[in-house]
Amino acid sequence: MPKPLLILHGGAGRWRAPKDRIDKALRDIYNALEHGLRFLKSGSALEAVVEAVAYMEDSGSFNAGLGSILSINGIREMDAGVMDGYSMRIGAVAATRYPKNPVRLAKVILEKTDHVILAGSGADFLAERMGLEKMPPPSNDIIRRYNELIEKYKKGEITYFKGNIELAKELGLLDTVGAVALDQDGRLASAVSTGGVWLKLPGRVGDSPIPGAGFWADDLVAVAATGLGEVIIRSMPSIRLSILVHQGYSISKSGELILDYVTRMCGLNTIGFIAVDRNGEEYIGFNTEHMMIAYGSFDKKYAKLLSRQ
Repeated sequence: MPKPLLILHGGAGRWRAPKDRIDKALRDIYNALEHGLRFLKSGSALEAVVEAVAYMEDSGSFNAGLGSILSINGIREMDAGVMDGYSMRIGAVAATRYPKNPVRLAKVILEKTDHVILAGSGADFLAERMGLEKMPPPSNDIIRRYNELIEKYKKGEITYFKGNIELAKELGLLDTVGAVALDQDGRLASAVSTGGVWLKLPGRVGDSPIPGAGFWADDLVAVAATGLGEVIIRSMPSIRLSILVHQGYSISKSGELILDYVTRMCGLNTIGFIAVDRNGEEYIGFNTEHMMIAYGSFDKKYAKLLSRQ
């Protein structure tokens, strides 16, 4: 059997934050990697990706969980998805406000319901009834950034309704989180979580809870995507990559083909993704300026902010 492997991403985008914030994010994604590897040693790929993503949600360094951004009405609405490649079961949540860890709610849906996606108040109801921890109020930093953007919007400096995707590209705030894992039994899993896009309309759902778009896992490959949610939904990179692998392409060739396709159809600064196959081969690709990743096996671990060449 191939050696167990866990790969995380902290989002694809510009990452033009102050150095201290980037340094903290690198520490947090590395600690999330170590946390997830502990579960990979004693448990399954599914446990590893959920725990690693939950750690990143709790860190506040990323646009997920405690670090989730605000919609145009000042409310946090979060998306998350989890897939177990061994059982092909999926759990996902969309536009949820209650849980501190949306990825844990997605896992509840996978394990305890017959559904795939729960959204809005229905997802929040389940989170509360299952006793999941409630999301606290947003941090002062999130509120400050929201107020700054609202002032720019009121002054006409942000032409929001003329192109939500262009606004997201301009702000470069794509730092959602994701994880893929291969365990010692050869099982694959993926998980993703996000707060969405700054100043999004209430009820907007991105790619993270959409199987085949923001995430996918089956018997051959696990994928987690990040970037512009609308672009990822339109291009469905995760399921496209899986199809290519099932057709006999290597994971590297599959990843290159998908990245070229999305870039050709939708342009640069739109997507990044991580993937691992059942042989332990991995692919990390992005067409944005940067992408933060962490890579870990039982004998090799690192975290990096990658730059596009």
